[in-house]
This record gives sequence, C-alpha cells and structure tokens, in this order.
Amino acid sequence: MPFVKRRALFRRLVAYFAVLAMLVPFGSATASDPLRLNESFRLLELTSYMRAVEGGGHVFAVQNGGTEELSLILHHLPQNDLAIALNLQPTAPPLLRLFSSDDREFAGQPGALEKLTFTVPEGQVQSFFLPPLDAADTVPQLFLWSPEALSAYESSRQTFHSTVLLLLSLLFLLAIGVAVVRRSRRAVYALVMAGGLMVLLSSLWMRDVLPSGESLQFLLVNRLDAIRIALAIGALMSVLAHLNLVVKQIINRNYWTRVIIFSDAALLAFAIFWIWQIYAPNFAGLLSVELSQMALAMTCATVLLGAVFVPDRRQ
Repeated sequence: MPFVKRRALFRRLVAYFAVLAMLVPFGSATASDPLRLNESFRLLELTSYMRAVEGGGHVFAVQNGGTEELSLILHHLPQNDLAIALNLQPTAPPLLRLFSSDDREFAGQPGALEKLTFTVPEGQVQSFFLPPLDAADTVPQLFLWSPEALSAYESSRQTFHSTVLLLLSLLFLLAIGVAVVRRSRRAVYALVMAGGLMVLLSSLWMRDVLPSGESLQFLLVNRLDAIRIALAIGALMSVLAHLNLVVKQIINRNYWTRVIIFSDAALLAFAIFWIWQIYAPNFAGLLSVELSQMALAMTCATVLLGAVFVPDRRQ
C-alpha cells in the first residue's frame, strides 16, 4: 500500500475515534433554549436537549442562525444486534416521525428506519414534536447530524471495521499454517473458536462492510441467524477448551493456560460492555456499541495469536 494511502487511512481512523470520543457523555444538559445552529454544525447528542410533554412524546427547538436553509438528520443510537438476535431487544427501531411548529411532517424512509432528514428555514426558530417511540415513552437515544458529518462518520466506521476484519483474516490464515506445521490439536481448537467469533463479528458489522446491492441482500436477511450460530460455536469451543485444560493431560499446559486467561479477560470485557449497553444504551454515546465489539475482536485476536505462537511439540 503506497505511503499516501496508508497516511489517508490513518487519518480517517483517527477522525473516526475522535468523533466517538466527542460524544461520550460527561454530564447532563437541560432542554431550555433553542439549539442555535448554522452551516458549520456537525453533530451533537440530542437526548439531553429534549423535553417530555404532557400526553406523551418529546419536543426540542432549533434556531437556524445561518444564511441558508439548514438540513439536519435525526439518527438513532446504533443497535445492539446481538441482543436483538437473542430476542432481548426489538428487531428494529420504530419509524421516526417529526412534526414542526409550521405544520410540516417529516418521516423516516422504510429502508432506513434509524434516520430522518428534516430542514429548518433560514433565520427561523422552530420547535419539533417527536411522538412516543415505545409504549413506555422513554427518552429516545438520538443524535443530530449534518448530512456531511454523518456521511463521513459512516465512511470511517466502514473503513475501520473492514480493516479489523482484514487483519483478523490474515492472522487466521497464518494460524492455519502454523497449526498444520506444528501438528497441534489445541491450535485447531483455537482456530475453530476464533472462526466462530470472526463469523459473529462479521455478522455484527455486516451492514457496515458489505457493499450495497441486491446480490448480497440474502446475507443481510439471514444476518441474525448467522449471529446465533456463530455465538453458539464460539461458546461451545470455549467450554471445550476449558474442559480439556482441566480434565486432560495436554502438551504445553502452561502456555495454553496463559492463552485462555488472556482470552477470558477480553471475553469478560465484551460481556460487561454488552450487558451494560442493554440496561444503559447510551452509557458511552456512540462508543457504547463499539466497546463491546472491539472487546470481541480482541478475544478473537488473542485466540489466534495463541495458535500462531504455539510451541513446537517436538522440542
């Protein structure tokens, strides 16, 4: 890869994490004055600026301080797809709808339920009413973006996820070669477990890394089934690895004990972040989803590195 392309990729990844870090909530805000926005606006977490109204729903106000019509995008917090696959959360977010103070109505598109585009005329202050999104009328976890900022974020997210999957795939191929040369049965167990976790991670990131097109729609349709199967395979192989270590006399026991300890630590971090997001979806802003998924990627990388550096049984 040429140096210029590597530098551009590095800048994109740094910008991606910078956007996520900006949205980690450090304090609470109150919905009082209208949000004064102009053409330089990029994004903000809208939840803190919304006010519940009597009878259900929430309202917020926006003042267009620019010199032209302002186009904005209302965006759901990214979904916890693993919780959806396990039927712990609804399959899809409800369709977003907004009613403005000048009697306009905005609605999300059926193919993009998590987004809604609306406009604020030049120099005006308008309030917007968001109907209840669930039966409990809880405060929705929403972000307000400019179209350019959201497009850049989604592009950086796709680049980051694709890069991680590519690196894990290369590590997986290297681990296969080492397992064959070293003739290590435990390395094969590690490969099966890592393969299941890679399928799980790929399924969670499928909507980000797959190119758009009808030819790949069947993968998206069966995405939740792939998540369930991959989770079952990864969990089963993890249990077998622990049982083999406890019950059987195996070669390189100390080595595999360290590998399992490190992988268990990463897996525990994944479980903590995942459960945390179920009960507090916005505990770290847009990082809420990424933290659990990156812990899963670290688990997969740890297992693969264990297979790559397995000692030669003939020594």
